[in-house]
Amino acid sequence: MNESGGQRPGGGNFGQVLCELADPQAKGPTAEACLAQPAQPLFDAIQHHGIEPVALRKLTGILPNEPPYTGLIDAVRERQLLANAHALVLEALALQIMSAIDAARLDAVIVKGQVFAKALYERASDRPFTDVDILAHPRSVPAVGQILEDSDFLLYRKRMFDKSARNMEQKWVRKDNHNILVELHGNLVHYASLRWRVSFGFDEYRTASGDGAFPNVAYFMTAVVHAAAGHKFHRLQLIVDVMQAARKLTEEDIAHLNASLDGLRARLEVLVCLDLVCALFGDEATAHVRNSLGSGRNYRFGRRLVTPAAVIDTWNDAGHRSRMRRHAFRWVQRIAPRR
Repeated sequence: MNESGGQRPGGGNFGQVLCELADPQAKGPTAEACLAQPAQPLFDAIQHHGIEPVALRKLTGILPNEPPYTGLIDAVRERQLLANAHALVLEALALQIMSAIDAARLDAVIVKGQVFAKALYERASDRPFTDVDILAHPRSVPAVGQILEDSDFLLYRKRMFDKSARNMEQKWVRKDNHNILVELHGNLVHYASLRWRVSFGFDEYRTASGDGAFPNVAYFMTAVVHAAAGHKFHRLQLIVDVMQAARKLTEEDIAHLNASLDGLRARLEVLVCLDLVCALFGDEATAHVRNSLGSGRNYRFGRRLVTPAAVIDTWNDAGHRSRMRRHAFRWVQRIAPRR
């Protein structure tokens, strides 16, 4: 980690320890570095940032076989067993749903967690996911909804102030188990006030993929939009997704990204995500992608708002500095030039 990183319960290496635990392709931190951190805050941060599967693999065998570490490790293992079983159920349902979507020739595709796990991570279990995400063209949303209803799913709506239509996001739950969730998106940018500047629906996904010729670019752009426009960089997992996607980009992929980036109107989001990966992880492949981007607007001010510390500190933002920086970036996103 190239910049000082946020809350430091056990010293200045706290952010670095988290990043080394989060990167599925990097060597883990030393036992000494982990033991220098208070155990409970370290494990709380690991859970918050969605990096438990990778961290568990790296921590096993280097921590003392004594309390509090034995109890903390056992709790992580139990959560991972449940998460893996849940993922198997979701995968089976996703296959059933997508088979029906393909048979109906609808414009829809599964995105995010499940796809990232299989396409971007060497070990699929390193990328946990808790639902199935479907991105559909708005004209296909009603038909996909009917397929979900026929598959024993129920459309969930809040009794008051439901924003499903405004956010272009529907939540469908199984009638017999509301823990089984499918999110049906008409656009991955859920903030209507932001969508005028950056939008990522089915058409943009198809543009990013080059009509299927460049799937890695579609995964990369999905990860960027998910981190920067769907959420507000609130977990390291989102940044790791961007890094894993950047590592998959070939020179041909990068050329296609350059050719389509202005049309996708997400240059600011791409630059901020690449900056964060480079600052947090020092990843050479990601730095190459950033250095290979064609000339265009620099967005210098906006890129300075979300710092590595702002990402790390989301687990315990006592002074709200992280929240203020990330929300300020969302404000910049709303007013920044499109390209």
